[in-house]
Amino acid sequence: MGHGENVHFFVFFLKERLKLTYEQKSEVLESQLRVLRKDLAEYQKNCEDLKGRLKHKESLLAANTSNRAGGLCLKCAQHEAVLSQTHNNVHMQTIERLTKERDDLMSALVSVRSSLADMRQREAGAYEQVKHAMLVAEEASFEKTKALIQCEQLKNELERQKERLEKELASQQEKRASEKEMMKKKMTEEREAVESKILSLSQNIAQLEVQVEKATREKISAINQLEEIQNQLASKEMDVTKVCGEMRYQLNKTKMEKDEAEKEHREYRTKTKRDLEMKDQEIEKLRLEVSESKQHLEREQQKAAGAREECLELTDLLSESQHQLHLTRISQICLFPLDRLYENVSVLCPAVLQIFSHLKEGLALRLEKDSIQQSLSHEAKAQALQAQQREQELTQKIQQMEAQHDKTENEQYSLMASQNIFLTKLKEEYCALAKKLEQISQKSRSEIAQLSQEKRYTYDRLEKLQRRNEELEEQCVQHGRLHEIMKQRLTQLDEHGQATARQLAQLLAQRGRPRPETRSPQEEEGRLTPQNSGLGNPQVIVAETRFPGAPTRILAQETLQGECTTRGHVSFWKTVSSQTDQTARHPGNLPP
Repeated sequence: MGHGENVHFFVFFLKERLKLTYEQKSEVLESQLRVLRKDLAEYQKNCEDLKGRLKHKESLLAANTSNRAGGLCLKCAQHEAVLSQTHNNVHMQTIERLTKERDDLMSALVSVRSSLADMRQREAGAYEQVKHAMLVAEEASFEKTKALIQCEQLKNELERQKERLEKELASQQEKRASEKEMMKKKMTEEREAVESKILSLSQNIAQLEVQVEKATREKISAINQLEEIQNQLASKEMDVTKVCGEMRYQLNKTKMEKDEAEKEHREYRTKTKRDLEMKDQEIEKLRLEVSESKQHLEREQQKAAGAREECLELTDLLSESQHQLHLTRISQICLFPLDRLYENVSVLCPAVLQIFSHLKEGLALRLEKDSIQQSLSHEAKAQALQAQQREQELTQKIQQMEAQHDKTENEQYSLMASQNIFLTKLKEEYCALAKKLEQISQKSRSEIAQLSQEKRYTYDRLEKLQRRNEELEEQCVQHGRLHEIMKQRLTQLDEHGQATARQLAQLLAQRGRPRPETRSPQEEEGRLTPQNSGLGNPQVIVAETRFPGAPTRILAQETLQGECTTRGHVSFWKTVSSQTDQTARHPGNLPP
Protein backbone atom coordinates (compact mmCIF):
# COMPACT_ATOMS: atom_id res chain seq x y z
CA MET A 1 0.00 0.00 0.00
CA GLY A 2 2.78 2.48 0.93
CA HIS A 3 4.65 1.91 -2.36
CA GLY A 4 1.44 2.42 -4.42
CA GLU A 5 0.73 5.69 -2.58
CA ASN A 6 4.29 6.82 -3.32
CA VAL A 7 3.74 6.14 -7.02
CA HIS A 8 0.41 8.04 -6.97
CA PHE A 9 2.02 10.97 -5.25
CA PHE A 10 4.89 11.03 -7.77
CA VAL A 11 2.35 10.96 -10.66
CA PHE A 12 0.41 13.85 -9.07
CA PHE A 13 3.64 15.79 -8.59
CA LEU A 14 4.58 15.30 -12.27
CA LYS A 15 1.10 16.41 -13.35
CA GLU A 16 1.41 19.57 -11.27
CA ARG A 17 4.81 20.31 -12.80
CA LEU A 18 3.35 19.81 -16.28
CA LYS A 19 0.55 22.23 -15.42
CA LEU A 20 3.07 24.80 -14.26
CA THR A 21 5.11 24.45 -17.45
CA TYR A 22 2.02 24.68 -19.68
CA GLU A 23 0.78 27.78 -17.86
CA GLN A 24 4.20 29.46 -18.11
CA LYS A 25 4.38 28.62 -21.80
CA SER A 26 0.87 29.97 -22.40
CA GLU A 27 1.80 33.20 -20.61
CA VAL A 28 4.95 33.57 -22.74
CA LEU A 29 2.97 32.92 -25.93
CA GLU A 30 0.29 35.41 -24.91
CA SER A 31 2.93 38.09 -24.30
CA GLN A 32 4.43 37.35 -27.73
CA LEU A 33 0.94 37.55 -29.30
CA ARG A 34 0.38 40.94 -27.72
CA VAL A 35 3.70 42.25 -29.03
CA LEU A 36 2.95 40.92 -32.53
CA ARG A 37 -0.52 42.46 -32.50
CA LYS A 38 0.97 45.83 -31.56
CA ASP A 39 3.52 45.54 -34.40
CA LEU A 40 0.75 44.56 -36.81
CA ALA A 41 -1.34 47.56 -35.83
CA GLU A 42 1.65 49.84 -36.35
CA TYR A 43 2.39 48.29 -39.76
CA GLN A 44 -1.26 48.68 -40.81
CA LYS A 45 -1.27 52.34 -39.75
CA ASN A 46 1.91 52.95 -41.75
CA CYS A 47 0.37 51.23 -44.79
CA GLU A 48 -2.75 53.39 -44.56
CA ASP A 49 -0.67 56.58 -44.26
CA LEU A 50 1.41 55.62 -47.27
CA LYS A 51 -1.69 54.82 -49.31
CA GLY A 52 -3.15 58.24 -48.41
CA ARG A 53 0.05 59.95 -49.44
CA LEU A 54 0.08 58.07 -52.73
CA LYS A 55 -3.46 59.06 -53.53
CA HIS A 56 -2.73 62.69 -52.62
CA LYS A 57 0.36 62.78 -54.85
CA GLU A 58 -1.49 61.20 -57.75
CA SER A 59 -4.31 63.73 -57.45
CA LEU A 60 -1.75 66.61 -57.37
CA LEU A 61 -0.02 65.27 -60.47
CA ALA A 62 -3.31 64.98 -62.36
CA ALA A 63 -4.30 68.56 -61.37
CA ASN A 64 -0.91 69.98 -62.45
CA THR A 65 -1.03 68.31 -65.85
CA SER A 66 -4.65 69.53 -66.53
CA ASN A 67 -3.90 73.17 -65.45
CA ARG A 68 -0.73 73.47 -67.47
CA ALA A 69 -2.12 72.02 -70.72
CA GLY A 70 -4.75 74.74 -71.58
CA GLY A 71 -4.27 78.44 -72.86
CA LEU A 72 -0.60 78.58 -74.02
CA CYS A 73 1.15 79.71 -77.25
CA LEU A 74 3.24 77.45 -79.42
CA LYS A 75 6.63 78.51 -77.99
CA CYS A 76 5.36 78.35 -74.41
CA ALA A 77 3.72 74.98 -75.14
CA GLN A 78 6.98 73.59 -76.55
CA HIS A 79 8.93 74.94 -73.59
CA GLU A 80 6.31 73.58 -71.24
CA ALA A 81 6.41 70.18 -72.99
CA VAL A 82 10.20 69.96 -72.53
CA LEU A 83 9.87 70.94 -68.87
CA SER A 84 6.95 68.57 -68.36
CA GLN A 85 8.97 65.66 -69.78
CA THR A 86 11.77 66.30 -67.31
CA HIS A 87 9.25 66.73 -64.47
CA ASN A 88 7.40 63.61 -65.60
CA ASN A 89 10.67 61.63 -65.35
CA VAL A 90 11.13 62.81 -61.77
CA HIS A 91 7.53 61.96 -60.94
CA MET A 92 7.91 58.54 -62.55
CA GLN A 93 10.96 57.83 -60.35
CA THR A 94 9.01 58.86 -57.24
CA ILE A 95 6.07 56.67 -58.34
CA GLU A 96 8.39 53.67 -58.87
CA ARG A 97 9.97 54.25 -55.48
CA LEU A 98 6.55 54.45 -53.84
CA THR A 99 5.39 51.28 -55.62
CA LYS A 100 8.49 49.45 -54.36
CA GLU A 101 7.78 50.62 -50.83
CA ARG A 102 4.18 49.53 -51.25
CA ASP A 103 5.34 46.04 -52.42
CA ASP A 104 7.70 45.77 -49.44
CA LEU A 105 4.92 46.76 -47.09
CA MET A 106 2.59 44.21 -48.68
CA SER A 107 5.17 41.45 -48.27
CA ALA A 108 5.70 42.47 -44.63
CA LEU A 109 1.90 42.48 -44.18
CA VAL A 110 1.71 38.93 -45.61
CA SER A 111 4.49 37.72 -43.29
CA VAL A 112 2.80 39.38 -40.29
CA ARG A 113 -0.48 37.73 -41.23
CA SER A 114 1.19 34.32 -41.50
CA SER A 115 2.88 34.82 -38.11
CA LEU A 116 -0.51 35.91 -36.73
CA ALA A 117 -2.06 32.68 -38.03
CA ASP A 118 0.79 30.68 -36.40
CA MET A 119 0.26 32.52 -33.13
CA ARG A 120 -3.47 31.81 -33.28
CA GLN A 121 -2.70 28.12 -33.82
CA ARG A 122 -0.28 28.16 -30.88
CA GLU A 123 -2.87 29.95 -28.79
CA ALA A 124 -5.41 27.26 -29.66
CA GLY A 125 -2.85 24.55 -28.70
CA ALA A 126 -2.07 26.32 -25.42
CA TYR A 127 -5.81 26.62 -24.74
CA GLU A 128 -6.19 22.87 -25.30
CA GLN A 129 -3.20 22.18 -23.02
CA VAL A 130 -4.71 24.40 -20.29
CA LYS A 131 -8.00 22.59 -20.76
CA HIS A 132 -6.23 19.24 -20.38
CA ALA A 133 -4.42 20.55 -17.29
CA MET A 134 -7.77 21.57 -15.78
CA LEU A 135 -9.10 18.06 -16.41
CA VAL A 136 -5.96 16.59 -14.80
CA ALA A 137 -6.43 18.91 -11.80
CA GLU A 138 -10.03 17.75 -11.41
CA GLU A 139 -8.84 14.13 -11.55
CA ALA A 140 -6.22 14.95 -8.93
CA SER A 141 -8.85 16.45 -6.61
CA PHE A 142 -10.97 13.34 -7.10
CA GLU A 143 -8.00 11.11 -6.27
CA LYS A 144 -7.31 13.29 -3.24
CA THR A 145 -10.75 12.47 -1.85
CA LYS A 146 -10.02 8.81 -2.59
CA ALA A 147 -6.74 9.06 -0.69
CA LEU A 148 -8.53 10.53 2.35
CA ILE A 149 -10.97 7.64 2.33
CA GLN A 150 -8.04 5.20 2.05
CA CYS A 151 -6.36 6.90 5.03
CA GLU A 152 -9.42 6.22 7.17
CA GLN A 153 -9.48 2.62 5.96
CA LEU A 154 -5.77 2.24 6.78
CA LYS A 155 -6.35 3.59 10.25
CA ASN A 156 -9.03 0.96 10.88
CA GLU A 157 -6.73 -1.76 9.46
CA LEU A 158 -3.89 -0.62 11.71
CA GLU A 159 -6.09 -0.95 14.80
CA ARG A 160 -7.14 -4.44 13.71
CA GLN A 161 -3.53 -5.45 13.03
CA LYS A 162 -2.52 -4.12 16.43
CA GLU A 163 -5.09 -6.32 18.20
CA ARG A 164 -4.11 -9.33 16.07
CA LEU A 165 -0.38 -8.84 16.76
CA GLU A 166 -1.01 -8.56 20.52
CA LYS A 167 -2.88 -11.86 20.46
CA GLU A 168 -0.15 -13.54 18.38
CA LEU A 169 2.50 -12.16 20.75
CA ALA A 170 0.79 -13.68 23.76
CA SER A 171 0.38 -17.07 22.06
CA GLN A 172 4.01 -17.05 20.81
CA GLN A 173 5.32 -16.19 24.29
CA GLU A 174 3.48 -19.16 25.74
CA LYS A 175 4.79 -21.42 22.96
CA ARG A 176 8.37 -20.17 23.43
CA ALA A 177 8.22 -20.80 27.19
CA SER A 178 7.00 -24.39 26.66
CA GLU A 179 9.57 -24.99 23.89
CA LYS A 180 12.32 -23.57 26.12
CA GLU A 181 11.52 -26.03 28.91
CA MET A 182 11.39 -28.97 26.46
CA MET A 183 14.70 -27.95 24.88
CA LYS A 184 16.38 -27.67 28.28
CA LYS A 185 15.26 -31.21 29.21
CA LYS A 186 16.45 -32.58 25.86
CA MET A 187 19.77 -30.77 26.15
CA THR A 188 20.44 -32.19 29.65
CA GLU A 189 19.66 -35.73 28.42
CA GLU A 190 21.84 -35.32 25.32
CA ARG A 191 24.71 -33.87 27.39
CA GLU A 192 24.66 -36.87 29.75
CA ALA A 193 24.65 -39.30 26.80
CA VAL A 194 27.48 -37.40 25.09
CA GLU A 195 29.57 -37.37 28.27
CA SER A 196 29.21 -41.14 28.68
CA LYS A 197 30.15 -41.67 25.01
CA ILE A 198 33.14 -39.34 25.39
CA LEU A 199 34.42 -41.36 28.35
CA SER A 200 34.14 -44.65 26.46
CA LEU A 201 35.79 -43.11 23.40
CA SER A 202 38.63 -41.64 25.44
CA GLN A 203 39.34 -45.13 26.85
CA ASN A 204 39.29 -46.62 23.34
CA ILE A 205 41.62 -43.83 22.14
CA ALA A 206 44.10 -44.56 24.96
CA GLN A 207 44.18 -48.27 24.02
CA LEU A 208 44.60 -47.42 20.36
CA GLU A 209 47.42 -44.98 21.14
CA VAL A 210 49.28 -47.77 23.03
CA GLN A 211 48.87 -50.07 20.00
CA VAL A 212 50.04 -47.29 17.68
CA GLU A 213 53.15 -46.77 19.82
CA LYS A 214 53.96 -50.49 19.59
CA ALA A 215 53.48 -50.45 15.82
CA THR A 216 55.67 -47.36 15.50
CA ARG A 217 58.45 -49.01 17.54
CA GLU A 218 58.35 -52.14 15.36
CA LYS A 219 58.35 -49.91 12.28
CA ILE A 220 61.36 -47.93 13.56
CA SER A 221 63.31 -51.16 14.24
CA ALA A 222 62.49 -52.49 10.74
CA ILE A 223 63.52 -49.15 9.23
CA ASN A 224 66.84 -49.27 11.14
CA GLN A 225 67.53 -52.78 9.85
CA LEU A 226 66.73 -51.66 6.32
CA GLU A 227 69.05 -48.68 6.69
CA GLU A 228 71.91 -50.95 7.88
CA ILE A 229 71.38 -53.30 4.91
CA GLN A 230 71.24 -50.31 2.57
CA ASN A 231 74.46 -48.94 4.04
CA GLN A 232 76.17 -52.31 3.52
CA LEU A 233 74.91 -52.45 -0.05
CA ALA A 234 76.08 -48.88 -0.62
CA SER A 235 79.58 -49.66 0.74
CA LYS A 236 79.85 -52.76 -1.47
CA GLU A 237 78.61 -50.83 -4.46
CA MET A 238 81.21 -48.16 -3.70
CA ASP A 239 84.00 -50.79 -3.66
CA VAL A 240 82.75 -52.27 -6.94
CA THR A 241 82.50 -48.85 -8.51
CA LYS A 242 86.05 -48.00 -7.36
CA VAL A 243 87.46 -51.22 -8.88
CA CYS A 244 85.50 -50.62 -12.07
CA GLY A 245 86.74 -47.04 -12.16
CA GLU A 246 90.38 -48.13 -11.81
CA MET A 247 89.97 -50.73 -14.54
CA ARG A 248 88.27 -48.24 -16.79
CA TYR A 249 91.04 -45.74 -16.09
CA GLN A 250 93.69 -48.30 -17.09
CA LEU A 251 91.72 -49.26 -20.18
CA ASN A 252 91.36 -45.62 -21.16
CA LYS A 253 95.09 -45.12 -20.56
CA THR A 254 96.02 -48.05 -22.82
CA LYS A 255 93.57 -46.85 -25.45
CA MET A 256 95.06 -43.37 -25.29
CA GLU A 257 98.63 -44.75 -25.66
CA LYS A 258 97.50 -46.92 -28.55
CA ASP A 259 95.83 -43.97 -30.22
CA GLU A 260 98.92 -41.83 -29.70
CA ALA A 261 101.18 -44.54 -31.18
CA GLU A 262 98.85 -44.92 -34.17
CA LYS A 263 98.79 -41.16 -34.61
CA GLU A 264 102.62 -41.00 -34.50
CA HIS A 265 102.85 -43.87 -37.00
CA ARG A 266 100.40 -42.14 -39.32
CA GLU A 267 102.18 -38.81 -38.95
CA TYR A 268 105.59 -40.44 -39.63
CA ARG A 269 104.15 -42.24 -42.66
CA THR A 270 102.67 -39.01 -43.99
CA LYS A 271 105.97 -37.16 -43.34
CA THR A 272 108.02 -39.86 -45.13
CA LYS A 273 105.58 -39.84 -48.02
CA ARG A 274 105.78 -36.07 -48.24
CA ASP A 275 109.64 -36.15 -48.06
CA LEU A 276 109.76 -38.79 -50.76
CA GLU A 277 107.37 -36.82 -52.93
CA MET A 278 109.46 -33.67 -52.39
CA LYS A 279 112.66 -35.57 -53.25
CA ASP A 280 111.01 -37.07 -56.34
CA GLN A 281 109.96 -33.60 -57.39
CA GLU A 282 113.51 -32.31 -56.81
CA ILE A 283 114.96 -35.26 -58.78
CA GLU A 284 112.56 -34.53 -61.63
CA LYS A 285 113.54 -30.84 -61.49
CA LEU A 286 117.26 -31.83 -61.56
CA ARG A 287 116.57 -34.21 -64.43
CA LEU A 288 114.91 -31.41 -66.32
CA GLU A 289 117.86 -29.14 -65.54
CA VAL A 290 120.29 -31.88 -66.66
CA SER A 291 118.33 -32.33 -69.88
CA GLU A 292 118.38 -28.61 -70.42
CA SER A 293 122.12 -28.47 -69.64
CA LYS A 294 122.66 -31.38 -72.10
CA GLN A 295 120.79 -29.51 -74.76
CA HIS A 296 122.79 -26.41 -73.92
CA LEU A 297 126.02 -28.49 -74.08
CA GLU A 298 125.04 -29.87 -77.44
CA ARG A 299 124.40 -26.37 -78.66
CA GLU A 300 127.69 -25.20 -77.26
CA GLN A 301 129.45 -28.18 -78.77
CA GLN A 302 127.91 -27.32 -82.09
CA LYS A 303 129.04 -23.72 -81.61
CA ALA A 304 132.53 -24.99 -80.58
CA ALA A 305 132.67 -27.13 -83.76
CA GLY A 306 131.70 -24.08 -85.80
CA ALA A 307 134.30 -22.05 -83.94
CA ARG A 308 136.95 -24.74 -84.65
CA GLU A 309 136.13 -24.64 -88.33
CA GLU A 310 136.36 -20.86 -88.18
CA CYS A 311 139.68 -21.22 -86.29
CA LEU A 312 140.96 -23.51 -88.99
CA GLU A 313 139.85 -21.08 -91.62
CA LEU A 314 141.45 -18.28 -89.66
CA THR A 315 144.67 -20.22 -89.24
CA ASP A 316 144.62 -20.78 -92.98
CA LEU A 317 144.07 -17.09 -93.46
CA LEU A 318 146.86 -16.30 -90.97
CA SER A 319 149.23 -18.59 -92.76
CA GLU A 320 148.28 -16.99 -96.04
CA SER A 321 148.61 -13.55 -94.50
CA GLN A 322 151.97 -14.41 -93.00
CA HIS A 323 153.06 -15.76 -96.38
CA GLN A 324 151.87 -12.61 -98.06
CA LEU A 325 153.61 -10.49 -95.41
CA HIS A 326 156.74 -12.44 -96.03
CA LEU A 327 156.35 -11.84 -99.72
CA THR A 328 155.75 -8.18 -99.11
CA ARG A 329 158.82 -7.91 -96.95
CA ILE A 330 160.81 -9.60 -99.56
CA SER A 331 159.40 -7.60 -102.30
CA GLN A 332 159.37 -4.47 -100.10
CA ILE A 333 156.44 -3.44 -101.95
CA CYS A 334 153.76 -2.05 -99.71
CA LEU A 335 150.84 -3.25 -101.69
CA PHE A 336 148.96 -5.37 -99.00
CA PRO A 337 146.19 -3.63 -96.95
CA LEU A 338 147.28 -3.64 -93.29
CA ASP A 339 144.02 -2.27 -92.06
CA ARG A 340 142.08 -5.31 -93.23
CA LEU A 341 144.48 -7.67 -91.47
CA TYR A 342 144.07 -5.95 -88.16
CA GLU A 343 140.32 -6.11 -88.52
CA ASN A 344 140.31 -9.90 -89.13
CA VAL A 345 142.50 -10.52 -86.07
CA SER A 346 140.32 -8.35 -83.81
CA VAL A 347 137.17 -10.26 -84.97
CA LEU A 348 138.64 -13.77 -84.43
CA CYS A 349 140.04 -13.26 -80.87
CA PRO A 350 136.71 -12.67 -79.00
CA ALA A 351 135.01 -15.57 -80.79
CA VAL A 352 137.78 -17.93 -79.65
CA LEU A 353 137.45 -16.65 -76.07
CA GLN A 354 133.69 -17.25 -76.08
CA ILE A 355 134.12 -20.81 -77.24
CA PHE A 356 136.56 -21.59 -74.41
CA SER A 357 134.24 -20.05 -71.78
CA HIS A 358 131.26 -22.16 -72.99
CA LEU A 359 133.35 -25.30 -72.81
CA LYS A 360 134.32 -24.56 -69.18
CA GLU A 361 130.69 -23.95 -68.17
CA GLY A 362 129.52 -27.26 -69.66
CA LEU A 363 132.19 -29.18 -67.73
CA ALA A 364 131.21 -27.43 -64.45
CA LEU A 365 127.52 -28.29 -64.97
CA ARG A 366 128.33 -31.95 -65.53
CA LEU A 367 130.33 -32.13 -62.32
CA GLU A 368 127.52 -30.44 -60.29
CA LYS A 369 124.89 -32.80 -61.73
CA ASP A 370 126.88 -35.86 -60.79
CA SER A 371 127.45 -34.59 -57.22
CA ILE A 372 123.70 -33.78 -56.71
CA GLN A 373 122.59 -37.20 -57.97
CA GLN A 374 125.01 -38.94 -55.62
CA SER A 375 123.89 -36.87 -52.57
CA LEU A 376 120.19 -37.46 -53.33
CA SER A 377 120.63 -41.19 -53.66
CA HIS A 378 122.52 -41.34 -50.34
CA GLU A 379 119.81 -39.32 -48.52
CA ALA A 380 116.95 -41.43 -49.94
CA LYS A 381 118.65 -44.63 -48.81
CA ALA A 382 119.20 -43.25 -45.28
CA GLN A 383 115.58 -42.07 -44.91
CA ALA A 384 114.19 -45.39 -46.19
CA LEU A 385 116.28 -47.24 -43.58
CA GLN A 386 115.06 -44.89 -40.78
CA ALA A 387 111.40 -45.33 -41.84
CA GLN A 388 111.73 -49.11 -41.83
CA GLN A 389 113.28 -49.05 -38.35
CA ARG A 390 110.50 -46.72 -37.02
CA GLU A 391 107.78 -48.95 -38.52
CA GLN A 392 109.25 -52.03 -36.86
CA GLU A 393 109.38 -50.23 -33.46
CA LEU A 394 105.78 -49.04 -33.79
CA THR A 395 104.48 -52.49 -34.75
CA GLN A 396 106.22 -53.99 -31.72
CA LYS A 397 104.64 -51.33 -29.43
CA ILE A 398 101.18 -51.91 -30.92
CA GLN A 399 101.46 -55.66 -30.40
CA GLN A 400 102.47 -55.13 -26.76
CA MET A 401 99.55 -52.70 -26.15
CA GLU A 402 97.06 -55.13 -27.71
CA ALA A 403 98.30 -57.92 -25.45
CA GLN A 404 97.95 -55.70 -22.34
CA HIS A 405 94.47 -54.57 -23.49
CA ASP A 406 93.32 -58.21 -23.90
CA LYS A 407 94.60 -59.05 -20.42
CA THR A 408 92.81 -56.07 -18.79
CA GLU A 409 89.56 -56.90 -20.65
CA ASN A 410 89.63 -60.50 -19.42
CA GLU A 411 90.28 -59.35 -15.83
CA GLN A 412 87.41 -56.81 -16.03
CA TYR A 413 84.98 -59.38 -17.44
CA SER A 414 85.79 -61.77 -14.58
CA LEU A 415 85.33 -58.96 -12.02
CA MET A 416 82.01 -57.91 -13.58
CA ALA A 417 80.70 -61.48 -13.49
CA SER A 418 81.59 -61.89 -9.79
CA GLN A 419 80.03 -58.48 -9.00
CA ASN A 420 76.83 -59.33 -10.90
CA ILE A 421 76.48 -62.59 -8.92
CA PHE A 422 76.98 -60.69 -5.66
CA LEU A 423 74.46 -57.98 -6.69
CA THR A 424 71.79 -60.57 -7.58
CA LYS A 425 72.17 -62.14 -4.14
CA LEU A 426 71.90 -58.72 -2.45
CA LYS A 427 68.81 -57.86 -4.54
CA GLU A 428 67.08 -61.09 -3.53
CA GLU A 429 67.79 -60.37 0.15
CA TYR A 430 66.60 -56.77 -0.28
CA CYS A 431 63.33 -57.90 -1.95
CA ALA A 432 62.60 -60.34 0.88
CA LEU A 433 63.21 -57.62 3.50
CA ALA A 434 61.08 -55.11 1.52
CA LYS A 435 58.18 -57.58 1.36
CA LYS A 436 58.37 -58.14 5.13
CA LEU A 437 58.48 -54.37 5.73
CA GLU A 438 55.47 -53.81 3.43
CA GLN A 439 53.45 -56.44 5.29
CA ILE A 440 54.30 -54.84 8.63
CA SER A 441 53.56 -51.31 7.31
CA GLN A 442 50.21 -52.42 5.78
CA LYS A 443 49.15 -53.93 9.10
CA SER A 444 50.14 -50.80 11.00
CA ARG A 445 48.40 -48.57 8.39
CA SER A 446 45.15 -50.51 8.55
CA GLU A 447 45.18 -50.31 12.37
CA ILE A 448 45.99 -46.57 12.25
CA ALA A 449 43.22 -45.97 9.67
CA GLN A 450 40.65 -47.75 11.85
CA LEU A 451 41.74 -45.75 14.89
CA SER A 452 41.66 -42.46 12.94
CA GLN A 453 38.16 -43.24 11.58
CA GLU A 454 36.87 -43.94 15.07
CA LYS A 455 38.53 -40.76 16.32
CA ARG A 456 37.00 -38.67 13.52
CA TYR A 457 33.57 -40.18 14.15
CA THR A 458 33.75 -39.27 17.83
CA TYR A 459 35.04 -35.74 17.06
CA ASP A 460 32.29 -35.19 14.47
CA ARG A 461 29.64 -36.36 16.91
CA LEU A 462 31.03 -34.03 19.56
CA GLU A 463 31.08 -31.07 17.16
CA LYS A 464 27.51 -31.75 16.04
CA LEU A 465 26.30 -31.90 19.64
CA GLN A 466 28.13 -28.66 20.46
CA ARG A 467 26.67 -26.95 17.41
CA ARG A 468 23.19 -28.16 18.34
CA ASN A 469 23.65 -26.76 21.83
CA GLU A 470 24.87 -23.39 20.46
CA GLU A 471 21.98 -23.22 17.97
CA LEU A 472 19.46 -23.87 20.73
CA GLU A 473 21.03 -21.15 22.86
CA GLU A 474 20.99 -18.71 19.91
CA GLN A 475 17.34 -19.55 19.22
CA CYS A 476 16.49 -18.77 22.83
CA VAL A 477 18.31 -15.41 22.58
CA GLN A 478 16.60 -14.62 19.25
CA HIS A 479 13.18 -15.41 20.71
CA GLY A 480 13.84 -12.95 23.51
CA ARG A 481 14.98 -10.28 21.05
CA LEU A 482 11.91 -10.92 18.87
CA HIS A 483 9.65 -10.35 21.85
CA GLU A 484 11.38 -7.03 22.54
CA ILE A 485 11.15 -5.98 18.85
CA MET A 486 7.42 -6.83 18.76
CA LYS A 487 6.89 -4.67 21.83
CA GLN A 488 8.77 -1.77 20.20
CA ARG A 489 6.76 -2.18 16.98
CA LEU A 490 3.50 -2.10 18.93
CA THR A 491 4.53 1.16 20.61
CA GLN A 492 5.57 2.57 17.20
CA LEU A 493 2.21 1.57 15.69
CA ASP A 494 0.43 3.32 18.55
CA GLU A 495 2.44 6.49 17.94
CA HIS A 496 1.85 6.21 14.20
CA GLY A 497 -1.91 5.92 14.67
CA GLN A 498 -1.93 8.98 16.95
CA ALA A 499 0.19 10.99 14.47
CA THR A 500 -2.04 10.04 11.49
CA ALA A 501 -5.13 11.01 13.46
CA ARG A 502 -3.60 14.40 14.29
CA GLN A 503 -2.54 15.04 10.70
CA LEU A 504 -5.98 14.03 9.39
CA ALA A 505 -7.58 16.44 11.86
CA GLN A 506 -5.19 19.19 10.69
CA LEU A 507 -5.99 18.45 7.04
CA LEU A 508 -9.72 18.53 7.68
CA ALA A 509 -9.34 21.82 9.56
CA GLN A 510 -7.24 23.31 6.70
CA ARG A 511 -9.78 22.11 4.16
CA GLY A 512 -12.59 23.82 6.09
CA ARG A 513 -10.70 27.15 6.12
CA PRO A 514 -11.01 29.62 3.19
CA ARG A 515 -7.88 29.32 0.95
CA PRO A 516 -5.99 32.42 -0.19
CA GLU A 517 -5.74 32.77 -3.96
CA THR A 518 -2.01 33.30 -4.03
CA ARG A 519 0.73 31.81 -1.88
CA SER A 520 4.40 32.61 -1.66
CA PRO A 521 6.89 30.03 -3.01
CA GLN A 522 8.29 29.57 0.55
CA GLU A 523 4.85 28.38 1.83
CA GLU A 524 4.59 25.97 -1.13
CA GLU A 525 8.07 24.63 -0.28
CA GLY A 526 7.00 24.13 3.35
CA ARG A 527 3.93 22.22 2.26
CA LEU A 528 5.80 20.11 -0.31
CA THR A 529 8.67 19.05 2.05
CA PRO A 530 8.11 15.70 3.79
CA GLN A 531 7.48 15.52 7.56
CA ASN A 532 9.90 12.93 8.88
CA SER A 533 9.26 11.46 12.32
CA GLY A 534 12.38 9.15 12.56
CA LEU A 535 13.15 5.60 11.44
CA GLY A 536 10.26 3.19 11.85
CA ASN A 537 7.85 6.08 12.58
CA PRO A 538 5.11 7.05 10.06
CA GLN A 539 5.71 9.82 7.55
CA VAL A 540 2.84 11.90 6.20
CA ILE A 541 3.55 14.24 3.32
CA VAL A 542 0.97 16.86 2.43
CA ALA A 543 1.65 19.07 -0.55
CA GLU A 544 -0.83 21.79 -1.49
CA THR A 545 -0.21 23.90 -4.57
CA ARG A 546 -2.40 26.50 -6.07
CA PHE A 547 -2.02 27.74 -9.63
CA PRO A 548 -4.14 30.39 -11.37
CA GLY A 549 -5.50 27.88 -13.87
CA ALA A 550 -6.47 24.97 -11.62
CA PRO A 551 -6.31 24.79 -7.79
CA THR A 552 -5.24 21.34 -6.62
CA ARG A 553 -4.36 19.50 -3.39
CA ILE A 554 -2.24 16.41 -3.12
CA LEU A 555 -2.21 14.05 -0.17
CA ALA A 556 0.08 11.05 0.18
CA GLN A 557 0.46 8.89 3.27
CA GLU A 558 3.15 6.28 3.86
CA THR A 559 3.82 3.90 6.72
CA LEU A 560 7.40 2.60 7.01
CA GLN A 561 8.05 -0.63 8.99
CA GLY A 562 11.78 -1.29 8.40
CA GLU A 563 15.11 0.47 8.28
CA CYS A 564 15.77 -0.35 4.57
CA THR A 565 12.38 0.99 3.38
CA THR A 566 12.71 4.14 5.56
CA ARG A 567 16.09 4.99 4.03
CA GLY A 568 14.79 4.59 0.46
CA HIS A 569 11.68 6.69 1.11
CA VAL A 570 13.62 9.42 2.90
CA SER A 571 15.98 9.74 -0.11
CA PHE A 572 12.94 9.82 -2.45
CA TRP A 573 11.26 12.62 -0.47
CA LYS A 574 14.55 14.53 -0.32
CA THR A 575 14.77 14.47 -4.14
CA VAL A 576 11.11 15.57 -4.42
CA SER A 577 11.66 18.45 -1.99
CA SER A 578 14.82 19.58 -3.86
CA GLN A 579 12.88 19.56 -7.16
CA THR A 580 10.04 21.59 -5.63
CA ASP A 581 12.60 24.08 -4.24
CA GLN A 582 14.09 24.51 -7.71
CA THR A 583 10.64 25.00 -9.30
CA ALA A 584 9.70 27.57 -6.65
CA ARG A 585 12.96 29.52 -6.99
CA HIS A 586 13.33 29.30 -10.81
CA PRO A 587 9.89 28.78 -12.38
CA GLY A 588 11.17 29.81 -15.84
CA ASN A 589 13.64 26.87 -16.09
CA LEU A 590 11.01 24.10 -16.01
CA PRO A 591 11.32 21.40 -18.71
CA PRO A 592 8.57 21.16 -21.36
